[in-house]
Amino acid sequence: MTQRVLHRHDVAYFQCAKCDLIETELPHWLDQAYSSALGAIDTGAIHRNTFTARLTLAVGFVLGLDPRAKCLDFGGGHGVFTRLMRDAGWHFTWSDKYGENLFARGFEGDPAQTHELVTAFEVLEHLVDVRAELARIFAPRHRTVLVSTSLHDGQPARDWWFYVPEGGQHIAFYSERSMRYIARKFGYEAIVAPTHTLFIRSDFVVPSWKHAILARLLSSAWLAYGCGSILFELRRSKSLTLSDSLALRKRDDT
Repeated sequence: MTQRVLHRHDVAYFQCAKCDLIETELPHWLDQAYSSALGAIDTGAIHRNTFTARLTLAVGFVLGLDPRAKCLDFGGGHGVFTRLMRDAGWHFTWSDKYGENLFARGFEGDPAQTHELVTAFEVLEHLVDVRAELARIFAPRHRTVLVSTSLHDGQPARDWWFYVPEGGQHIAFYSERSMRYIARKFGYEAIVAPTHTLFIRSDFVVPSWKHAILARLLSSAWLAYGCGSILFELRRSKSLTLSDSLALRKRDDT
């Protein structure tokens, strides 16, 4: 299959028979596509960060994760999600090779270290070297990894909306089979939903009833947002908004 990318490049797409991953040919057009970290047509960025923060709060609560433990947002863009999670009392840090950290400055993290939870929202579809980048995400053996990317059904139509060829930034596409392949390869179990997948390290035992709740949260946007909003208001852990501000001022003074 070929697509017209950025309205100027005829690009070939290839599908792996083993893992069901669909990739473009080597993406030589990315400098044009990434004139900024967020494409002009991405009008859902703020809503997406608000939703994923609520979803993460709900997932973390069900898993019984400690908000004070090290967490990382991989591919964190401008830092909106990291700031939201810190406002909710979670000790998230930010990491992104390309994006400019505007809202979580001073709270950068190291993806090579092991974390309780790593999030990677709207990241996987942008990976040029999928194998190497996935290894970079999973090699530290984080306890849990929560990702978002819209999954194809194995035989997506040429006009599948998630290709977004006019934007040129989406170059890798996954199915449920792809996600389960990734989980097996790196020693995780996967709870897979159409747009979100939770990877749980194989030695982290999660009861079946929690699995059922997590699957429901990942599949239902209204349930995830509602539960996460309640948890945000209840604030299991004290907000870091003020303490972060004081810490940054202290650093500036020194």
